[in-house]
Amino acid sequence: MTLSILELADAREIVRGLLEQLRLEAYLFEVEPHARNWEVRIDCGINEKWQSAVLEISSAQLTASREAGPARDAVLSAWHEQLGARGVA
Repeated sequence: MTLSILELADAREIVRGLLEQLRLEAYLFEVEPHARNWEVRIDCGINEKWQSAVLEISSAQLTASREAGPARDAVLSAWHEQLGARGVA
């Protein structure tokens, strides 16, 4: 997947907005493009420990979750569940 710097920055801003809505205490993240999906690597500080997780999102889902609505809600719900299963959210 060949992307421009603007596309990568745009994806990062969308992910940042999603993570902010999850209201995590502290986190660091990276967004990496793959064939048809984006991979979000996140490190979260929880209970004085750092935990890591890898979240995946399709390009279509990422674009659709830019604005409030059902697509964004679905991504937030899925990520909350994935992070919650690790004791993060």
